Amino acid sequence: MAGRSGVFARGFFGIVAVLVFGAMLGGALLVRGATGPAALASGTPDELRTGAAAALEAELAVGGSGARFEIVQISTLKAKPGGPKVDVPDPANPRLTLRYSDEYQIAALLEHGTVSAGGFFSEMLAGPAEGAKPDWAHAPVLFSALVVKGERWRNDGHGWYRAEALPGIGLDPETAAALPRLLRNATGVTDKGVITPDGSAPLRALGADGKVADLPGIVAAGGQGFTKLTGPITFGFDADGRLAWLRVIALNTNSSDYDLVVDTEIRVAYDNVAPLPATDDLVLAPAEAQP
Repeated sequence: MAGRSGVFARGFFGIVAVLVFGAMLGGALLVRGATGPAALASGTPDELRTGAAAALEAELAVGGSGARFEIVQISTLKAKPGGPKVDVPDPANPRLTLRYSDEYQIAALLEHGTVSAGGFFSEMLAGPAEGAKPDWAHAPVLFSALVVKGERWRNDGHGWYRAEALPGIGLDPETAAALPRLLRNATGVTDKGVITPDGSAPLRALGADGKVADLPGIVAAGGQGFTKLTGPITFGFDADGRLAWLRVIALNTNSSDYDLVVDTEIRVAYDNVAPLPATDDLVLAPAEAQP
């Protein structure tokens, strides 16, 4: 069963390193309502997306409430058409091949945080095993990012230090600020009816094409150069016409033998937005823990 295991082991661990390194460069749970009859946002698709862009811009401006978010990102290796099957490693010994498959989930990450006119805060957490649900209450924190008063901070698990490159998946400070532009620049907009992500309250849904330039950190903070969108983005809007959810499927183009598909879902809410941490209260990392 060893097969190409030696080659795969090097490739597999290299891809995981790329995922983690890309993410490195780069609170309270969102309240979910029960499914059932509910008011839906009105208006044409173009009215809905441009109205949501203006509303989000206002929330992120001085005097706005800001927003809080939750992100679930799943990365899966998939065999290319006519290409080799994916080597699935043996959990007992990752250097051996357990089986060959058309696809294999290699990473799952979570992120939650807040963004406002005052700055940005996020925590990246370990994601669930394949088929399991995210455990927001108990998943270990891997990295944290903070932007406040123009200063950029990160925490890799040993305390905070100033850094230009911040960890993140799905949303980093630049991508969060670009969401209104993403909505305005969307093309090929179609009405998708009603969706209920994760059994949540019904949302009005639109599909539309977007550009990586308007979602630079969707795969990982700093990852615009190895990100390729593979299809329309799905947007979900709450009863007030505000952006409440989006799903983006992209390729991490660092993988050459297989397609590395990155499926990212982002929830957005505008109530109970926590204040940003005060930099005076940060526990600083020792010098030897900083790059």
